[in-house]
Amino acid sequence: MKFVDNAVITIASGNGGRGAVSFRREKFIPKGGPDGGDGGEGGDVIFKASHNITSLLDFRYKPRYIAEKGGNGQGNNKKGRDGKDIIIAVPIGTTVIDLESGEIMADLAADEEEEVLLRGGVGGKGNSFFKTSTNRIPRFAQTGTPGKTKKVRLILKSLGDIGIIGLPNAGKSSLISILTGSRPKIASYPFTTKTPNLGVFMDAASDKTLTLIDIPGIIEGASEGAGLGLRFLSHIERSNMLLHLIEIGTLKEITDRYDMIVKEIAGYKEEILNKEQIAVINKIDLITDDKELNKIMKGTEKFFKKKNIPVYFISAYNGSGISGLKKILNSALNKKKD
Repeated sequence: MKFVDNAVITIASGNGGRGAVSFRREKFIPKGGPDGGDGGEGGDVIFKASHNITSLLDFRYKPRYIAEKGGNGQGNNKKGRDGKDIIIAVPIGTTVIDLESGEIMADLAADEEEEVLLRGGVGGKGNSFFKTSTNRIPRFAQTGTPGKTKKVRLILKSLGDIGIIGLPNAGKSSLISILTGSRPKIASYPFTTKTPNLGVFMDAASDKTLTLIDIPGIIEGASEGAGLGLRFLSHIERSNMLLHLIEIGTLKEITDRYDMIVKEIAGYKEEILNKEQIAVINKIDLITDDKELNKIMKGTEKFFKKKNIPVYFISAYNGSGISGLKKILNSALNKKKD
């Protein structure tokens, strides 16, 4: 299924119903007064976050959402029926933005969280409302007020505690699979991951969880639209921690890969780099010479120490170093607020 994290739709609340112009006419009551009822209220437009929805795809095929209008008032002081609200279910992490003003109308970050975005129109008063001592036979009623219409942009920013970033084919999908048991598509060519993957790491003792999100590989020039561009980086804006996953190589190759990713992220939004960060060097099984591996590890540790970033060495292929990385995740779990 196609992953969509951006959509534009039109929303409209319901019009208020008309008030009624009516007069009481009953046998043996020759001077019946006005008895026109009020119109019903128009339906509201409500957005609600749901864990059952993971993409904004449906909004590409249905771009208009209109709440029900209120019913008209009737004689015998009968009020019109209120229009039904329309509840629009969206993925957790959806932001709703007024397309005209740019104002954020809602930011739905929790399951079942809901927000009334447009109130329905008010029902008009029936003629019985306007009866006074000086106007005993009002022959008019109010029309209901119209609902409101807006065009809005929906933007999905996934809620991941830890965002995994790195070059294509660095092993992000493999790592998230090992740590969380999720089953993303994995292959030995770049851009296997074309949409963000989420996985949940759980501590069985406390039942606490961490959500890890794997961002599709960033390449040089991504901030200018190369490769998959940076369209998915919005999904780590809410993350508490960044995990740089870097394929092992020479010390220069490791540092160049890190610097390139940092440069491209800064080109998108530099504030993201203010988050807590760790570096994980993957595929250490590719270096079979222990002396050479030790030299690379020492140089890498020195490089990241200057940046105050902890570094870990693993092999997602044979599991080396994974237990140590899981300890770091458990530590992050303990820091996480309930």
